[in-house]
Amino acid sequence: MDSNVAQSKGVESVLEALRYENEKLKKTNQVLIERVEQGWANYGDAYRSFQNAALLADKVKDRTIKLRRTLYKLEEANQSLSETRLESAHSQQRLLDTIESISDAIVLFDKNRRLVLANSHFYEFWRHTNAKIEVGVTTFKELTPMALEHGIYDPEGKPFEKLVQRGDIFRDTVIRLADGRWLQVSERPTADDGLVVAYSDITQVKESEIARQEKVLAEQNRILQSLIANLPLGVVLVNGERSVEAWNDRFTNLVSIEPANVSRGTDFDALLADSPLKGFNYSLDANINRGQRALFEAEQLLDDGRVIAIKSHLIPGGGNVNTYQDVTEQRRTAEALKNAYKHMEQRVHERTVELSALNHQLRIEIDERASVEQSLLEAKREAEDANISKTKFMTAASHDLLQPLNAARLFATALMDYDLPDSVVKLVNSLSYSLSDVESLLGTLVDISKLEAGIVEPILDYFPVNELMRNLANEFEKQAARADLEFSFVPCNISVYSDSQLLARILRNFLSNAIRYTDKGRILLGCRRRADYLEIQVWDTGVGVPSDQLEEIFLEFKRVNAKKQREDKGLGLGLAIVDKLSTVLNHEIKLQSTLGKGSVFSVCVPYAGESEYIFVEEDVRPESRQDPLTGKRILVVDNDWAICEGMALVLANWGCEVVCAQSLDDLRNKSELLSPRPDALVLDYHLDDDTTGLEAEVIIREQLSTSLPTVMITANYSNELRQQVKELGFHLLNKPIKPLKLKSVLVYLLSEK
Repeated sequence: MDSNVAQSKGVESVLEALRYENEKLKKTNQVLIERVEQGWANYGDAYRSFQNAALLADKVKDRTIKLRRTLYKLEEANQSLSETRLESAHSQQRLLDTIESISDAIVLFDKNRRLVLANSHFYEFWRHTNAKIEVGVTTFKELTPMALEHGIYDPEGKPFEKLVQRGDIFRDTVIRLADGRWLQVSERPTADDGLVVAYSDITQVKESEIARQEKVLAEQNRILQSLIANLPLGVVLVNGERSVEAWNDRFTNLVSIEPANVSRGTDFDALLADSPLKGFNYSLDANINRGQRALFEAEQLLDDGRVIAIKSHLIPGGGNVNTYQDVTEQRRTAEALKNAYKHMEQRVHERTVELSALNHQLRIEIDERASVEQSLLEAKREAEDANISKTKFMTAASHDLLQPLNAARLFATALMDYDLPDSVVKLVNSLSYSLSDVESLLGTLVDISKLEAGIVEPILDYFPVNELMRNLANEFEKQAARADLEFSFVPCNISVYSDSQLLARILRNFLSNAIRYTDKGRILLGCRRRADYLEIQVWDTGVGVPSDQLEEIFLEFKRVNAKKQREDKGLGLGLAIVDKLSTVLNHEIKLQSTLGKGSVFSVCVPYAGESEYIFVEEDVRPESRQDPLTGKRILVVDNDWAICEGMALVLANWGCEVVCAQSLDDLRNKSELLSPRPDALVLDYHLDDDTTGLEAEVIIREQLSTSLPTVMITANYSNELRQQVKELGFHLLNKPIKPLKLKSVLVYLLSEK
C-alpha cells in the first residue's frame, strides 16, 4: 500500500513537469510569431526574418511532437497508476476480509508501531468504552494502559503471565480480562519490520487447566488426609497463621479434645487452651534454633499419669506438623529397667568375682593350648619343609642321574643293533632291561615329586589326538613285540582340548601297565566318541583287577598281583601319577576289569570347539621298503661327549650320517658341521657356560638362513620350557631318552619335511 502511494506521487510530479514545459513552448511560439510580424515592417531584413521564422517553426514542430509523445506516455502512466490503485484496493480488501474471517482479534502495526489495520473482533473489545482508537495514530504501547484505564483488563489480577520468552523482543503472554475471560496475546514481526498481534480467547483451555489442577490438589489432599488418618500417631497440621489444616482421630483422643470442636481453620492455640496440654509451650523460637534444626522433641506428663511425646516438624513456607505419641508404657518399662539395673548391680558384682576366678583358670588353659598349638604348627612347618626338601632332593638327584643314564641307554641301544653272539645279546638285553627299570623308577620319582610339590601346571590347547596316539603306537609297538604281544592301534580323526604332554604321560602309563601285566594276548589303543567327550581307551588281555581293588590301585605303592610284584621292579606309582595328572587336567579316569580276562583303562578328554576343530585326514601311503632315516644327516649338539658318542652310535645304526658339536663356539668355528646342510637337529637344552640349545638353534638358522626340524632334549620338566619349545615349533623329549621314541619323532619330522 505504501508503494502505491509513492508511485502515485511520482506520476503527479512528472505531469507537473510536462505542463511546465508545454507552457514554455507556447510562450516561445508566441514570441516568435510577434518577431516575424515586426520583421515585415523592416523591409531590409524581411527575407532574413522569414528564414529565421521557418527554422523556428521547424523547431516548434519538433518540440510539439516530443511533447505529444510525452503526453501519451503520461496518459499510459496514469492508466497504470489507476490499475495499481485498484489492485491495491482489492488487496487491502482481501486482507481485511481475511483477518475478518479469523475468530481471533487481529491488529496490524507499521514499523513505527502505529495502528494500520484491525478486524472487527479487535474493535469489539472497545465497543462499550469511549476509548479513541485511530488508524495511523494509536500505537501498540498505548493499548495496554488504555485497556487497564477503561476496565478491559483485570486490574487486580496478574495482567501479564509470560508463556514463551524468545531471544528477541517478541513474546506470547496471557492476560486476564475484567469479565473473567483469558486472552493469549501473540506478537509476530512482518517482512517490512511491522508487527502483527493476535488476541486468542483461551478461556476454556485455562478453565480446563485450573479444573485439572484443582482435581490434582483435591486428590493430593484426599491422599494426605487418608495417610494422616491411618497413622498410629496423633497428627495435626498447622499453617503459618496457626490455624488447623488437617488432623486425625488419634490426635483428638490423645489430647482429650471433642472431635466436634476441631475443624479446618480452627485456631490451634485456642483449641488446646482447655486440653491437658494447655501448659505446653509450642513456641518454636523458644525450643529450636531455626538456623540449626527443623525439629524439636519434648515429653509432657499429664495429670492422669500419661506421658505424651511431642515432635514438631517445620514446613517450608510456614507452619509445622506436630505428632503425638503415648509413651507411657515405654517410660514405665524404662523406669522398671532402671530399678532392675540398680538391683542387679550387686548380683553382677558377685557374679563378676566368680567369673574372674573362672576366667583366670581359663586363661591358664588357653595359654597351655596355645603352647600346644604352637608346637603343632612348628611340627607341621618342619614336616612341610622336610617334604619340600625331599621333593627338591629327589628332583635334583634324578636330574643328575639322568645324564649318565641317558648315555648308558644310548650305548646299550647301539649294542643291540650289532651282530653279536647269543650270550652277548642276552647280556645286552639284560643290561637294556635294567636300564629301562632304572629309567622308569627315576621318571616315576620325578613325576610324583613334581606332582606332590604342586608345580605341574597344564598348558591347554587344541590339537588332533591322532598324532599323539600314533607316536605312542610307534613307541610301544616294538615293546609289545619284545613281550610276544600283539599290538593294535585304531586311528581317530578328532581334535581335543588338553595338555598333549600330560595326556601322553597318562596314556604311556596305561600302555606300560598293559604290557607289564599281560603275559599273552593283545593290547589295543583306540577311542570311543561320547556325547560330551572323547574316551581314549587302552585294552589288554592281562591278569585283570579284582573288583574290590579298582580304587585301591590308584593309591601310591599299591599293586595287584603278588607274583608280579616280586618280578616287577616298579614302585607301584604309575597309576598314582595317572590319578594326580587327571586331577591337574580335570579329566575323568575310568576302569573296567574282569579278573583273569583283562582290563580297559580310559581317560575322558573334552572335544575341541567347532571353531578350533582340526580334521586330520589319514595319509594312506604305501610302506616304503627303505628306512626313512637312511642317508639323513643329523647334527647332534650336547656338552657331554659320552652322550654325543652314544647318540652317534644309535643314529648311525639307523643309517644316519651324524656330526656332533659340544658348544656354541664349535657351531661358529667349524664350518664342516653345517656343510653339507643337516636334515635335522638333535639339541641338548643345557649346555656349558649357561648357554642353551635354543641359542644353538638360532646360530644354525642364521648361518643356513633357514629353519631345520629340531628335537630338543632336556631333563628340565618345567612348563615354561615346554611352552617356549612348543611356540617355536620344536619337539621336546625328556631325559632319559627312549631310543624308539626318538626314532619315531625323527621319522615324523623328516616325513613332514
